[in-house]
Amino acid sequence: MAGNGVRPEELEIAEGLEADAADFPEERGELLLEAVTAWRRGGRPDRAYELIDQLVTDGGPDGCFARAQRIDHLYEDGRDEDAATEVAALARDPALSDGPCQIVAELFAEREDLEQAAAWYDRAVARLDDEAVQALHGPHAAFSFAGTIVQGRREVREALGLPPDRMDELVPESQTFPWAQEPPTRDDVLERLEAGECARVQLVFFQRRERAEAQRRWPDEYPGTDEEYFTATELGWRELRDAGAASITVVPLPVSGLVAFAEEIGKSPTDSAVKNRYSSRIAPTAGLSWPPPRNGPCWCGSGGKYKKCCGRPGLGAT
Repeated sequence: MAGNGVRPEELEIAEGLEADAADFPEERGELLLEAVTAWRRGGRPDRAYELIDQLVTDGGPDGCFARAQRIDHLYEDGRDEDAATEVAALARDPALSDGPCQIVAELFAEREDLEQAAAWYDRAVARLDDEAVQALHGPHAAFSFAGTIVQGRREVREALGLPPDRMDELVPESQTFPWAQEPPTRDDVLERLEAGECARVQLVFFQRRERAEAQRRWPDEYPGTDEEYFTATELGWRELRDAGAASITVVPLPVSGLVAFAEEIGKSPTDSAVKNRYSSRIAPTAGLSWPPPRNGPCWCGSGGKYKKCCGRPGLGAT
């Protein structure tokens, strides 16, 4: 039955993600966090909360991301007191890292609770590792994960009337936000890698189901076949890995979410800068580590194993 807001296609995705989590325990947390989102979009918030409870009980970094997701859902469901209790619990969690802190900071900023937002941004910057801090001293600091945290923190502090501190000044004012200018091209990233200026790379893409929807909506923007698109994407990521990227995170974009976000900020959803900005909002829970395990599900969303899909050795050979 598809009534009462139930979306069968999302429920099918959620069930598949849970099955994958059972088959690939090393990726269980990441897959279940994706399943939480799918269950909720599918009209089953009860199951979403159950999975969050499982992850919080398991603890560790995935448990912290699950707590952050639960806070978001509780506020969305009008359960403010429960959300406040969860915020306090997350602040005490010994596994708390910069990612969940950023999620909660952005959530409070959206709710215009700037004092809480500032406190959570402070927690985020206090937990940045040495590699992330080093990226703040490069010429493209605003495009780094740490740069988005510093810029969000600075915006909140300015709104509170606080004077800039040393952390505020790490990312130049002229760079403000990475989505206010053109995001770096693949050649830009390669140049930075070759110069040793970055080690972690984050990229956005459409999985197969979402690419089909993007082509339906904007056929002129997304020409070519799936084979051409996914082959070129995989080969491009291999090139970045070979150029020295220590880690590559890829963020699958949901078209519906991208469209809603673009409407919210009054921009085009096909603008690459908008896609990068949107990815910074969803990356902590939706980002995938590339390459996946050879026997794991392929990043493209085909349902096949990576080694038999986009990970096959001779891909792109002529």
